[in-house]
Amino acid sequence: MKILLKLIIIFLPISFILMFFILLSEDKQFPGADYREFDLPAFSLQNLGGTKIIKNIDLKGDSIINVWASWCITCRVEHPYLMSLNKKGIPVIGINYKDDRNNAVDWLSKFGDPYELIIHDYKGSLALDMGVTGAPETFLVNNGKIVAHYQGEINTTIWNKVFAPIIDEKDMFK
Repeated sequence: MKILLKLIIIFLPISFILMFFILLSEDKQFPGADYREFDLPAFSLQNLGGTKIIKNIDLKGDSIINVWASWCITCRVEHPYLMSLNKKGIPVIGINYKDDRNNAVDWLSKFGDPYELIIHDYKGSLALDMGVTGAPETFLVNNGKIVAHYQGEINTTIWNKVFAPIIDEKDMFK
């Protein structure tokens, strides 16, 4: 019994140290990044202006889909970076998530509109189907297929480390 107790006392701390070493040495620098590929879910929702119905088949080609809301503080922080992507000619599509239409329109009037198209997802059904847990979240779409997903603010570092390698590999936005 004493030998068993001594072995437990020795191996338990060593096991924890080894486990933490393995977890910390993994090459997952960005835990908010998900590189699973999946099809864009089928949907039919209004644009933010309420003047047009947008369907998943309307979103062909390469683009960035950004989930945002006027109530989201981090969305405000990331917004200037989305404006810069738009200026570089990268198509950014917005999903206005669980937001009042008028608040969203006012927010865009105040801070600028980087979006080529904005889908108004008032109930959050499309976002839920895409795996969104909150705002902001951003998806990289290649030929109608989601090839990367990032939960959190997009900035220069995230763009260069998470999205740019995939964009280069798939020769997107050329």
